[in-house]
Amino acid sequence: MKRWVEDLGAWASSLRFSGFTVLVVVLLAAGAVIVSPSLSTYVQQRREISELRESVRLHQEAVNEIDAERVKWKDPVYVRSQARDRLFYVMPGETQLGVVDDIVLPAESDDETSPELSRLESDWVRGIAVSFLTAGTTAAPPDELAGTQPAPDPDPTAEEPQP
Repeated sequence: MKRWVEDLGAWASSLRFSGFTVLVVVLLAAGAVIVSPSLSTYVQQRREISELRESVRLHQEAVNEIDAERVKWKDPVYVRSQARDRLFYVMPGETQLGVVDDIVLPAESDDETSPELSRLESDWVRGIAVSFLTAGTTAAPPDELAGTQPAPDPDPTAEEPQP
C-alpha cells in the first residue's frame, strides 16, 4: 500500500500545468456552474411540455369520443334502439315481453334453465293516469287506498289481567 501511495505522489509531482491550462479549467468549471441552472430549467420545461402534450392528446381523444357519441344520437335508428334498451319502449302494434324469474345459473351446473316469458297485456300510460286520478280525487282514507286494513282494536269490554 505504501508503494502505491508513493507511485501516486511521484505521478502527481511529474505533472506540469501551464497558466493557460489552469485558466481553461477554471473557465470550464465557471461555465458549468453558470449554465447548470439554465440547463435544469430547460430540462424541466421540456418535461412539462411533454406532459402537457400528452394531456392535450388525451383530451382530444375524449372530445373525439363525445363527437362520435353526438353523431350517433342524431341517428333516429340509434335513438329508437336506445329507447327500447334503456326505457323498455315499444313501437305501436308491437308486443312487449317481460322475463319472469330471470335467474342465471353457472355454466357448470347440470340444471337446465328455461326462462318464462309473459305477455304484458296492460297499457302502462293508462295505468299511471288512472292511478294519478284515483289518488287525487278520492275521499277514501289512506289505509284503504294502500290496500292494508288497520289492525283491529282490542275488545274494550274484555277484562285486563290484574298484576
